[in-house]
Amino acid sequence: MKKTFIALSTTALLLSSLHAETAYKTELQQLRQDVDILKAENQQMKSEFEDNSKSGFQLAGYASFDYANTENGDNAFSGAKFAPIFHYKYGDIFQFEGELEFTVNSDGETDVEMEYAAGTLFINDYMGLQMGKFMSPVGQFVQNQHPSWINKLPSTPVGFGHDGAAPTSNLGLALRGGLPAMGKIRSNYVIFVSNAPTFSIKPDGDIGITAEGTTTSNDAAKTIGGRFAVNPVGGMEIGISASTGEIADLINPDNTLFRDYDVFGADMMYNYMSFDFKAEYIQQKIGDNSASTFEGGTWKAWYTQLSYQFSSFNVEPVIRYSDYQNPDLNRDQWAFGLNYLFANNLIAKLAYEYNTDKNDANADTAANNDRVLAQFAFGF
Repeated sequence: MKKTFIALSTTALLLSSLHAETAYKTELQQLRQDVDILKAENQQMKSEFEDNSKSGFQLAGYASFDYANTENGDNAFSGAKFAPIFHYKYGDIFQFEGELEFTVNSDGETDVEMEYAAGTLFINDYMGLQMGKFMSPVGQFVQNQHPSWINKLPSTPVGFGHDGAAPTSNLGLALRGGLPAMGKIRSNYVIFVSNAPTFSIKPDGDIGITAEGTTTSNDAAKTIGGRFAVNPVGGMEIGISASTGEIADLINPDNTLFRDYDVFGADMMYNYMSFDFKAEYIQQKIGDNSASTFEGGTWKAWYTQLSYQFSSFNVEPVIRYSDYQNPDLNRDQWAFGLNYLFANNLIAKLAYEYNTDKNDANADTAANNDRVLAQFAFGF
């Protein structure tokens, strides 16, 4: 009986041990599976965190508020503008930049325009591929000086606004970048291809060029061009620009014609101590077409500007001369301004424009009427 009891006890103990070992192995296997799941989740969270850490978003922009007293014209608060700029960057391989412009028109309604929206894929340290709608790379003022908080006067130089001598934007592709420095000399470049501009009768009856980024070329050949600039010394940049292609003649909407289209520009800027000097020349040339009764012509403009900032009391006087010629108009302008800088990005401006129509100095036109302008502008 005793032997039987011992045998049964031993058997029970062995069975219990085997069961415990099986349960332990099962728990261990489950634990390992749980650990593997946690590792996978941790790796996923780490990857998502690294991806998010590469993404960056920034909201910038500017706004301005204007007043104008025009000779033989209106005396009014003449404008309010709000232009948010959106920046997105993913690591060091991609960047997006877009600007919307909200303005109030003469009817009190809000006009909205997309100034530009372009993404850049960085190929290497010296080159990026830009795609979308971008400010015209031809020249300096349009792409770098036009924001109201950067422009040192309340107005643009004559011929450098919409429908003037300077192209404003392009829709297409561009290669942008800088070349390796040669000693202290640095340089930058842009090469682009975009849809063609148009040539048509404007609402005011004048014939003009619309050189803005559009989604069609109207079957005209693409515009190809670029700009190259060097920085020979600190604070100085000298640039030269050119583009060529065709322009769609839409004067007769039932018969689209094509003309040669060529653009040339040269610009210079120099900052020395508290002095700031800028100068630029730009022209758009339209060829003839024997099937049209309208001749071609040249739209050209240039300006020089000098300012000096008194650091002791934040006052900045500005003087600018600009000249604009097209087949129907020949005008120039002297502009004298005085700015007060509350901060580098917060500026109040007061200016006087002396305008002259060289073809008819006595005509009561915008090209002859002088103006007193005031503007408050800030960037953020």
